[in-house]
Amino acid sequence: MLRGEEETVLKLIDEKELVDLAVAMGNITAPSGHEQPMADFVLQWLKDNGFEKSYQQQLAEGRANTISILTGRGGGKRLIFNSHMDSEQGMPSRLGEAPPPGPKAWLDERERIFGQAVQNDRGPMAAFMIATKAIKNSGLTLRGDVIMTMVVGEIGMGPVDEFRGHKYIGKGYGSRHAVAHGVVGDYALIAETTDFGVTWIEAGAAYFKVSLAGRGTYTPRLPPRGALKDNPNAIIKMTAVIQAIEKWAVEYEKKYTIEYPVGKMVPKVSIGAIRGGIPYKPSTTADRCSIYVDVRVPPPVEFVQVEKELREVVLSQGLGGEVECFMSRKGYEGKNIEPLVEAIRAAHEKVRGTPPPTIDTPETSMWRDVNIFNEVGIPAATFGMPRKSAPDVAQRFVEARDIVDAAKMYALVALEICS
Repeated sequence: MLRGEEETVLKLIDEKELVDLAVAMGNITAPSGHEQPMADFVLQWLKDNGFEKSYQQQLAEGRANTISILTGRGGGKRLIFNSHMDSEQGMPSRLGEAPPPGPKAWLDERERIFGQAVQNDRGPMAAFMIATKAIKNSGLTLRGDVIMTMVVGEIGMGPVDEFRGHKYIGKGYGSRHAVAHGVVGDYALIAETTDFGVTWIEAGAAYFKVSLAGRGTYTPRLPPRGALKDNPNAIIKMTAVIQAIEKWAVEYEKKYTIEYPVGKMVPKVSIGAIRGGIPYKPSTTADRCSIYVDVRVPPPVEFVQVEKELREVVLSQGLGGEVECFMSRKGYEGKNIEPLVEAIRAAHEKVRGTPPPTIDTPETSMWRDVNIFNEVGIPAATFGMPRKSAPDVAQRFVEARDIVDAAKMYALVALEICS
């Protein structure tokens, strides 16, 4: 049952304002590496809505975190809300190609909000912004502070090859800067879509570049097909390595699957990119071919062990090869997290009438900014509304009722933690 102050705050959550804010932010072009338009929009919204202690942390040109603090009267716990402003929306799906045109985010007649950026991660961000505004406008003064952190660089990029510099840094870039430059709290709630499940354990991630050497040979001068090791084409040689890595990926998953109290972690392996040869000159075989591999790593597993296993798989084909790790971020299990988790569970029960559902395996097996906070000792959990699909539409969406309920839950968590 809701207490009086909880009812007061929840009545101030304006559903239309929340949906309009999520759609507006979903329509801002601010992909990873170019988040400044989102940072500026959020800062202006905060100022327009009376959040006086709001500012930006400039990490690099075109990349700034936006931070806001609703200051309490003192003596209470500080709760950090965290979401990332960067999005894959606006990023090319292939090198050299512009992103597809068309609307980015919209609300349909069935109260479904479409847009990749709304789902990841501006919808949950809008929910805690509106929730914090409701607390501020209620006239209640919490003992502790509510800190909103809207950060850059969560999506998984890693500088490699010619793609170097600050525009290509992801996987916790903004959150790590925030906690290293004055943003501290007793707990952190990382607002992401989790189907209303809650987790405080997530995997790490490592990116590897695997390269094989070949020899540039003009097509008419190719030798007869024979042993793979004698083929001059590095692309052809790489096919054997790809098959070996795919086989290892199955074994790796089984070997390192971990059953946690919160749910199962299944670390997966994926080959996400390949480079070799010159597209406009296929008359010469590739003298070098590289693939780029994403390996998810459970908290207890060391990166050096993963690299060793991958290198053994590559070299086992007898074709030589180089293995380079160009990005690594550890996973963590949150400690002393119980008060925050209990507050989240209680909030879900008050709003939806049931305990939160069990977390899905992919949610514990990916990397999110929750790892940054748990790494520095701020107990952190990830929690938010679902992404949904339906037979009548190709894209996934967020239901308006879900984002409204998420805002209510965030408000209740803040009231519990910061009172």
